[in-house]
Amino acid sequence: MKKIVSLLLCAMLAAMVAGCSNSDKKAEPSGSTTSQTSSAKIETNSKASESSEAEVSKARDYTKEKAEGEITDDGLLIVKQDDHWRAMEQFGGGSGDSYVESLNNLRDKLDSSVKIYSMPAPLACEFYTPSNLSDNYVSQADCFSSIAKRLNSEITSVDICSVLKQHAEENIYCRTDHHWQPLGAYYAAKTFAEAAGVSFDDISKYNKVTDEGYVGTLYAFYGDERIKNDPESFTYYEPKTEYSTYYYDQSFDYQYEGSLLYDVDVANSYIRFMGGDDSSVKIKTGVNNGRKLLVVKDSYGNAEIPFYTNSFEEIYVVDMRYFKCNLVNFINDMDITDVLFTMAAYSVVGGNAENIDTLITQDADNRVVDGQLTASTEDSEE
Repeated sequence: MKKIVSLLLCAMLAAMVAGCSNSDKKAEPSGSTTSQTSSAKIETNSKASESSEAEVSKARDYTKEKAEGEITDDGLLIVKQDDHWRAMEQFGGGSGDSYVESLNNLRDKLDSSVKIYSMPAPLACEFYTPSNLSDNYVSQADCFSSIAKRLNSEITSVDICSVLKQHAEENIYCRTDHHWQPLGAYYAAKTFAEAAGVSFDDISKYNKVTDEGYVGTLYAFYGDERIKNDPESFTYYEPKTEYSTYYYDQSFDYQYEGSLLYDVDVANSYIRFMGGDDSSVKIKTGVNNGRKLLVVKDSYGNAEIPFYTNSFEEIYVVDMRYFKCNLVNFINDMDITDVLFTMAAYSVVGGNAENIDTLITQDADNRVVDGQLTASTEDSEE
């Protein structure tokens, strides 16, 4: 019973966070990766599947190795891999029923021309739980696969577990924070862009910037000195493309024009993306393809956003926990062409998923008016 309570505590603490050295010796980012997308309407490419399976088989599998470490009384998994301590919250599993029902409901309410994508993000424990500490391990890949099979056939499920597994030796997840590294978000974003059929810049076209000495949320949550005494590098990527970023409150009232990447100290490195989760965001890019993307996310999705600036004409970003507008009206009023649901595993199967249904049903009589980079409901216009 103590172990179950610890697992639940881990998930609850992680879901409440808004997004808040020694350099790790990791492999350099791969220049190419084989993406895998799936949906209830299954389309197979045998050559691509064979190639992907071959690449996965060659990749290092940390889950088949033993490692020094422990599961703490608080349920935190701490292991020593590649001469560094890695802290991870464990995944307790779940059906994802609320997530499935909400996305299917949204699909029924939107015109068929609007494309919907589901891209759950696995936690680090999916790839780095050693075999000698795997008693509590629950496969996130299997969980996401089960969810994909129950989604409407007109919703595209984007599988990033198999893609990230190929890059486990690279710096794709934080060791001291419950989030992924921007490099992991890059591989996810690339996989989504391929599923959506839009252009996508290789990571070599970004300005690479590294913050040294980062100690993230997992030390703040649990206070384990091994995390504090083994800081990590946090590497992010600045787009070179032209774009403008506009900030709105959660009711989509315009606030100000600002930077997509905030200037923050090392201790707040992950909050660099849009300043965290407090605002809704609109990005206008130099792309001219008529595609308008709405990203419905938790804090995991924040790190993906810079990588979409060369893929969509406009990008809207809302947090599924805080957004106050009716999602159906918002999609229609903004002429959204693509809707991406991207969030961490614990949001997909946990209580956060219930917020998606709230987004779909709340304030159904209100409409968003976006002109001159301002927004308001009909009531506030009167």
